[in-house]
Parts: sequence; C-alpha cells; structure tokens
Amino acid sequence: MITRVVTSALMLLCTLTANAQSSTPPLPADMANRVQACVACHGAEGRASAEGYYPRIAGKPEGYLYNQLIAFREGSRQHVAMNGIVQHLSNDYLQQMARYFAAQNPPYPAPAKSTATASEIEQGKRLVFDGVASKKIPACAACHGQALTGVEPYTPGLLGLPRDYLNAQLGKWRNGQRQAADPDCMHALVKALSPEQLNTATAYLAAQPVPENPKAAPSNSIQFPLKCGTHTATAVPGSNNVSPEPIALNVLSEQEKRGAYLARLGNCAACHTVDPKKPYAGGRAIETPFGKIYSTNLTPNAEHGLGKWTADDFYKAMHSGISKNGDYLYPAFPYTDYTKMSRAEVDDLFAYLKRLPAIAQKTPQPELQFPFNQRPLLAVWRALYFTEGEYKPDTTQTAQWNRGAYLVNGLGHCAACHTPRNTLGGLKDKLNLSGATIPVLNWFAPALNNHPLHGLGKWTEDDIAQYLQTGMNRHAATYGPMSEVIAHSLQFASTADTKAMAVYLKSLPAQAPSEKESTGLGQRTLQPLMVRGANIYTNTCAECHGKKGEGKANQFPALAGNVNVIAPNPVNAIRMVLNGGFSPSTQGAPYPHGMPPYRVELSNNDIAAVVTYIRRSWGNNASGVASIEVDKQRGKQ
Repeated sequence: MITRVVTSALMLLCTLTANAQSSTPPLPADMANRVQACVACHGAEGRASAEGYYPRIAGKPEGYLYNQLIAFREGSRQHVAMNGIVQHLSNDYLQQMARYFAAQNPPYPAPAKSTATASEIEQGKRLVFDGVASKKIPACAACHGQALTGVEPYTPGLLGLPRDYLNAQLGKWRNGQRQAADPDCMHALVKALSPEQLNTATAYLAAQPVPENPKAAPSNSIQFPLKCGTHTATAVPGSNNVSPEPIALNVLSEQEKRGAYLARLGNCAACHTVDPKKPYAGGRAIETPFGKIYSTNLTPNAEHGLGKWTADDFYKAMHSGISKNGDYLYPAFPYTDYTKMSRAEVDDLFAYLKRLPAIAQKTPQPELQFPFNQRPLLAVWRALYFTEGEYKPDTTQTAQWNRGAYLVNGLGHCAACHTPRNTLGGLKDKLNLSGATIPVLNWFAPALNNHPLHGLGKWTEDDIAQYLQTGMNRHAATYGPMSEVIAHSLQFASTADTKAMAVYLKSLPAQAPSEKESTGLGQRTLQPLMVRGANIYTNTCAECHGKKGEGKANQFPALAGNVNVIAPNPVNAIRMVLNGGFSPSTQGAPYPHGMPPYRVELSNNDIAAVVTYIRRSWGNNASGVASIEVDKQRGKQ
C-alpha cells in the first residue's frame, strides 16, 4: 500500500548521487520500491503526524542511519511501528537501507518562523559553537561539524529539524529513554545543561536554514573532543542471518552439527534468548492466559543452565516433560510435541547445547495466577492432554511423508500456534492444524491443511516449501509470529525437509477453522463502510496490491483469497494496516518489500472501512470490521 502523496515524495528520493561509490555490495535495483514503507512515514524531508514527528532520513550519514536501525531492531530505541518493521531484517538489508537514504538529497524546507527572542537565539548560538567551558561541555559543532550538517560516518546533522522534535530528543537523552553505547556522552552532556540552556540551543538550531548543498563532513576533518559511544558503530554489517550461530560450526563434531541443525528446526533460540548477546541463556517471558513463564537457560552453565545435566536428564525433560529435579514442566515448553523426537536426535541436540558458551543467567520464577502456580496440579493437566511417546512411522505412507509428519508434529511443534486450545490450554486434537487465534499474542494462525479457502488448498507443494524457506511465494508473504519462525528457523531447513513438510501438509484433509467470526455488522452498517473502504483502497492500497487485490507475485501479496485477510478473526489484516512491516530477510529473499504503517494516516474508522472492503471484495466473503476492533489493536506491535 502506498499513497499518491507518498509516491510523489518517493520520486524525489529515487536517484542515487552520481558519485556514491562503495566496495560493499551494490544496492538492489529496485531499492526505491522496497523502502516505500520508510518513505510513507518520513516523506522526502521529514514530516509531522498525529503521533509525533518523523525526522528526515535522506542525506544523513550512513553509519548513523544504520546504527539507529540496529537500535530499533534490538529494542534499545522504542517506537511501536519501527520496532516491528525492522524486527526480522538482516544486518545486510539494514546497511543497504542506510546507504540508500544517505545518498538522497531532496531540498530542505525553509525553517519555520521562530517564536524565540533574539536574546534566546544568541545564547543558543554561543552554546552551539562555544559550549560551556565552566562545565567542560564542548560545543555542539565540535562533534556535529562547523556547518552543523553532520560528520561521517556516525554523527547526524542538527539543521532542518523543528524545535519541538529537537526538544523531545534531548529530553529523551536527558531521562535515559534514548541511550548510546558506553560512554554515553549525549546523556552526560544534556544532564549537565539546564532545560533553559537546551531550549536556547534548539531555538537557534531550528531557526537556521540548511546550506544549499549540505554534506556531512568527513570524519578525519574534525577532532572529536570526547571519547563517546555515539560516534562508534554499535553493530557490524553481516550476512542475511539475523540470528547467528553462537559457536562456529566448523569446530563441532558431526553429532554436534546435527544437534545445531535440530536446534534451528525447533527454533530453540527464539524462546530461550532474551538478549541477543546471550544466546540460549533464557529469561524470555512467555505470555500465557494464566500469566508469564520464563524460558530456561540452555547453556552449560553449572549453576543456572544445563551444566550438571546428563543426557538422560535432558531426554526426560524433552520426552516426559519432567525436569532434572523431578518437577513437572509447564507446557509452555512444548514437550507435548517434543516427546515424538527420537532418543538419538534428543542426544544430538543435547550434545550441541553442551558446546555453547556457558552464560551465568538465572531464570526468573514464573508469574502465574493461583491455582496455576501450583506445579503438582500439572499432573491432572498431563493426564488429560499429554500422551508420551516417540513418533511411530505410518507404514502405509512414504518415507518423505513420514519425515514431514515427524517435523510438523514433533520438532517443529506447529500445533502450538495452528491448533485451537480449550480453556485449560490443552490442544483440541480433533481440530489439529485447522487454524486458531494465538492466545495473548492475538494473531490468527491459519489452517495448515488442504482447505481451499482457509488453508493450503490452492498452494502446491512447491509453494509451501518456498514459503517455509523464504517467507513468501506467489500467494502470500509472512508477517507476525510466523516471521520469527522463518527468520530464525525454517529458512535454514534443508530443501529435503521443507519438501517433506509440504508433502505432509498437502495430504491433510480440508478442515475450516472452528473459530466463529468475531464481528457481525448489519447491512445498513456494511454498505457505507464498503463505499468508504473502496475509496481508501483505490487511493492508498491498489498501487501495490492491485485494483482487484491480485497483488504482485513475490513482492506484495494478493488480498483476494488471502487466508490472513478472510480469517474468522480479522486481527491479522487490522494489525498489518496499522503497523505495516517487512517479511523477514532470508537466504532466498534477502531484501523483502515492506508495507508502511497506516496508524498515522488513517483513523480507526478508516482502517475498519478498508479492512471490511478487502474482506468482502473480489470473491472474499468474510465479516465486516467495526472500529472498536481496530482500537483494541492500536499500540500493539
């Protein structure tokens, strides 16, 4: 989706500067098309919105832009839309984006008329160019360049920004909402200055025009007065892998390599990593309807991890759901699926985990409501919903089919999201893989069976395999929780394994989701919504998704017949229109296209109208959406 206004802004950004050269990989040919999600909010020169100011990103130093994207991806900078948009993009793609926008040079707007007095502006000028010697505070120009247009590669310019935005950013540095790598000189500087002094500096900066041909100064032309983390890189450009192996595969034994592969297929790191710098050390909160459960430390740390565990202890946990100390494990850990793993593969996985760097990180205690915090009561739950036992091949099926069944129902634990649960959290086995709303996360996981409307009935085996490995195919592109699964897990699966999963899934009999549609609107309400939605769609969405919802294969998904669009719960479509996003960077699709967040452009009524329209057009026949459903999702990633 992209508005005509944004398209005009995008045209200003499409031409790379003639002298932009680099030894790093060239930009993808259609980079301007890929980053529409960025331009839609930031425009050509930054712009104000109901949710705040989106700063200009064109022409800023490449290293600065890259570091900010990394900060949003890792969570050290917070913004509802930005955190979600870049969450599963690789270092390489973020570097490409930064290089692209650094090379753009659309004209800057004239500064707004200042409301500050001449005296305030003069005081601000002295602070900007002289600093405060008595407090050992250097001038702003000492780091940001005498022209105040930035210093390559990591320091941004200070001109061309509204005063309110400058004040807001300095306020965030002051109270710790914004942080840089240690030593955090920006935090120290703004803490040492009074609010009045900071206001005079922003008054001066916002009143200055930007030079006609602004360029960031080269880094060797200026002597940085401080050793601070704000002008050093916080991350190093890497491969398309956003979740690197914590230990080099070439030092592992064959058994440990097999275990590393199994860890990938099981997506163990996703749940057992809360800090990317401490892989597999646990501590991630798993939200359940009954409270929070924290993932455990899987590193070989003796006190907090698996250091004192034996292979038998580990197999008992995976196969029987019982910890080394004899406690029943909470089924947020999907031992109900892992029990199907063979002893040999469990041993391979354990051998790999024992080779990880040992990290001393204690697992927080569960935060569960009574009586769910009483572990002995799990005996009742287990008696009702847990059947222990390794996978037994179906002799009437091929080896390939059996491998797929084993991966889907065992190590891959697909049922955890795609099968509905009862009020006690037990899976409804008779509705296996028929689609369900994921508790707490509130995304709808569509059916994985052969249903023609709500499942994979229109997909070929090759379509399924391509989707599992790349996150997209001619029918769909992945967003939401499935992006994490593909980014950190399935893109690394072998071709044979993804094909086996596809063969198994295509064999499942068609079964529609049991969930009832959550919104029911009368015809008198639907008719004006459809008219309004059609107008919004034509002007905002049709350019990418097509006039008839046909999409663009492997770029922008079709909306006609899209299982995420017509699902009984409209939450996926609502959240995508609100927050936008990119499919994950994968080895097969390293530079996915993105969709802008329309939370700013469109009201709740507008989003309800356009989602209603796409759910009921081009052969789609799902329920309409009320604005209250949109309001429930605002603020969520």
